[in-house]
Amino acid sequence: MVGKIRFYPESFNQLSADEQREHKEKLLRQSVQYMYDHSPEYYQLRFKECGAEPGDIQTIEDLRKLPIFMDKDRERQSMEASLQKYGHPFGLHLCCDPADVVSTGGTSGTTGHPTYPYTQAWEDREYIASSVDHMHRLLGLGRGDRAFFLYPLGVYATSAVLPGLEKSGILPLPIDIRLGPQPALEMVKWTRPTFWYTGVAIVEFYIDILRNKMGIDPRDLGFKCLLLGGEAGCGIPELKKKVEDAFGCRWYDWWGPSLLNIAISCNSDDYHGLHNFAGDWDISSEDIVDPVTKEPLEIRDGVVGEMVGTHLRKKAAPYLRYATGDIVEVLTSECPACGFKGYRLKVMGRADDMITVKGVNVFAGAIHKTLQQFVPRVTGHMRVVKEDPSARLSSLVLRLEYGEGMADQLEELGKEIVQVMRSSLRISPRFEWVPPETLERPIRKPILFEKRY
Repeated sequence: MVGKIRFYPESFNQLSADEQREHKEKLLRQSVQYMYDHSPEYYQLRFKECGAEPGDIQTIEDLRKLPIFMDKDRERQSMEASLQKYGHPFGLHLCCDPADVVSTGGTSGTTGHPTYPYTQAWEDREYIASSVDHMHRLLGLGRGDRAFFLYPLGVYATSAVLPGLEKSGILPLPIDIRLGPQPALEMVKWTRPTFWYTGVAIVEFYIDILRNKMGIDPRDLGFKCLLLGGEAGCGIPELKKKVEDAFGCRWYDWWGPSLLNIAISCNSDDYHGLHNFAGDWDISSEDIVDPVTKEPLEIRDGVVGEMVGTHLRKKAAPYLRYATGDIVEVLTSECPACGFKGYRLKVMGRADDMITVKGVNVFAGAIHKTLQQFVPRVTGHMRVVKEDPSARLSSLVLRLEYGEGMADQLEELGKEIVQVMRSSLRISPRFEWVPPETLERPIRKPILFEKRY
């Protein structure tokens, strides 16, 4: 495995930090003008609404002065409008001829009908495929490898990765997870993949299935590594150790939400964040806002806020100041493990996962992460109980699975958990204890809330 993360394209590595910024700002000026010229019914209107012109945007700081132009709801509305008016779902912000769209992929639609942010023209597909190929080479993967590709496919976003596998000379072995574990493991048995592309919730689910339902040691699958995406995971030390011990190989997080901030973690026992290696594809790590006010936050080491994305090269349906809803911590210092000098991110949660308990803001994902410290005394599966739709709770109730043999020790265990959460998250939850295997095991994304309304 290669230890040091390098930028893509390779020429970006030869530039100084100042030269990298100048290069990105040149692309920014070109991209803003391109979006303005080719999206009269969306981006031109957004500029007119705020009284700005494309020529006003010369630098990244100028970009950050614009209001938010798009978020998930406005993207959905844009796509509904284009479908009604022009018969395609790519949005009024599509900047190329619909006939030039060569691939698309949608979201799961778990919070509404699907959107199609993974829409690509030929140039977009080539860049993404080349950057994914670069990622594979950083990990020592290439010709002769076989990728067990277990994601919800079809309209789902991760199918955008498949051309990059082929570019690397890797044989993709995709199977739809909705078929169930047995067909997926039959594929593994007969095709002998060398590594696994999947999601964190999926790999946790399969550890349990393999060991307890099928009597298979996950190490016997012989994977070189795991590439897990779609949610925060590798940054939870207890979970990272559990998964790497189970499969006997390295776990790498990778990320590219809505084809923004293409990034991967490095080859390190400790987690140092997602390294944004696609240096001139977009502006995202440099555009962080307060998730409530949407006001820009100073970009410094350790700043936490909502990531806002702007594409620099994308031709089909690019983003201009898109509020992603992802709450991240930005690290600007050099990676202590691999020496990467670019931006690194740690995913903290989703803006819509934030709740307020007696004036304290906390993410459900942070609660889930903290509970991993207590595995195996708890299973790690939990739900935040919500009695009404509000994000403001008068008290915090967690429905929590206790571990095997812990039924008569719950009072003391609860006190320990409260002590840790009070110290680290400033919350003091109450517990509804349930036996192991009570809560549904998700195979797509973690279920963090239980709605009782």
